[in-house]
Formats: sequence, C-alpha cells, structure tokens
Amino acid sequence: MIKKILIVSILLLNSLMLFSYTHIEVPIELSDELGSNYRLVFGVDEKATDTWDSLLGELNAPRFPPPKNTFHAAFEIFDSIRTMDLCWSYKDFRPIINTRQYYVLYNVKVYRGDGNLLIFKWNTLPKEIDSAKITDRDELIVIVDINLTGSKRSDTITNKYMNEYFIKVWYSNPLAVAEDGVDNKDFFVYPVPTDGDKLFINSNSNGFTYKIYSETGIEMISGKSEGDETELIISKLVKGIYFIVLNSGDKQVVKKLVRL
Repeated sequence: MIKKILIVSILLLNSLMLFSYTHIEVPIELSDELGSNYRLVFGVDEKATDTWDSLLGELNAPRFPPPKNTFHAAFEIFDSIRTMDLCWSYKDFRPIINTRQYYVLYNVKVYRGDGNLLIFKWNTLPKEIDSAKITDRDELIVIVDINLTGSKRSDTITNKYMNEYFIKVWYSNPLAVAEDGVDNKDFFVYPVPTDGDKLFINSNSNGFTYKIYSETGIEMISGKSEGDETELIISKLVKGIYFIVLNSGDKQVVKKLVRL
C-alpha cells in the first residue's frame, strides 16, 4: 500500500512539474514619476513562436509615435510570418527550447512623455529562470544593467534620452533531453541559442566533420576540423532553427541551433 502511494505521489509530482513548464510568465511594470504606467508580461510557452501569437494574448499593434507628451511602453516583436514587419505588444511569449538552459531576448520600446524618470518594478522571478537583466543595448558595453534576480524589486533610470531596452533571460528546462536521446558528451556546441556571428564546437576526439541544415533540410554550412575544436562564422544564417550534424569516426550527433 505504501509503495503504491509512493508511486502515485511521484507520478503526480512529475505531472505537476510537466504542467508548470508548459507556460512561464513574468509581469513587469514600467512607469514614470507622473503616475503613468504599463504592465508588460514576458515569458515562454509550449505553443509560442518567435513571431506574434494572438492565442497567447499578444497584440499586433502597428508601431506609431504616441501623442506628444504621452508615456508609452511595449514589446517590439518582428512578425516574420504575417506582415514581415515590427509590431507592438504588451505580452511577449517565446518557444520553450529542448535544452537544459537557453537564452531569450525581449525588446522593449519606451516613449517618456513629460516625465524624466523610467521606473521598473517586478516580483520574485520563477525558479525556472536562472538569470535575467535589463540592459540598454545588446552589446558587451552597457550603461543600464539591472539584475532582476537580485534582491531589488525596482530600479529607476534617469537618462531621459534612452528609449530602447532589452530583457535578457536565461531559462533552465529540467524536462529537456538531448537531441540524440541522451546527454551526449562527445560534442559541445556554444553559445546556443545565439544572436552573434560566431559558433564554437568542442569535441573529445581529434578531427570531426560538421554540417548545418535549415529546418527544411537545406545544407547551409559544412566543413571539417582537424583538431578537437573549431570556430564557425554563421553570419549568413537568418533568425530561425537549424540542425548541426556532427560526425567523428562511427559517432554521429545531432544538435539544435537557435539563431536569435
């Protein structure tokens, strides 16, 4: 009887864990010192795409300068499927990626209105988020660097000329499995996901071949490494999902590459 209860409890915990990772959302409030405010929500969802998702509450509002002296804040989403243009939304959900840890970048546009200050407020982040920051640009050198996973729950930006920010989030996925069915240690590919132009591949053996395919099976990049590591230039790859086929001797491994 006790054994049955234990088995049922484990199954229940696993099902709850699975359910909790199908949708993660984080509300964040942007306001000025005059009382104007907007509530934005970012996160991931099993049904989300990298474009506009109306079923998840995302808007496809056209970008336009708000009336003069009016405060406004929204996510900027590239709608690559429908309008091939940028749109505004107050929610932005991205796909859950089948890797132990993955990176998502959210783009926020702000119009200050008559206020001089920009105030960010947020709650404690879910345990599935390893780290999260607000920066003023997606580069190595930044002026704004707000840590959302620290002890603070609000921060103020005084530079009234900044109107674009990035929320950079690292998620952990406890349910992820390696693309080849096991945690393969023969190859290590990083950074994944990436929005940069370089990709690095390390192997535990000298010499391997690599091929990168698009989702539709088109070969995009191929080559051979004589050593145990190589550097690839992937600047010609547009945003999307790709597959890296790696071969060393009788070993073949397939890795997923997400280009942000």
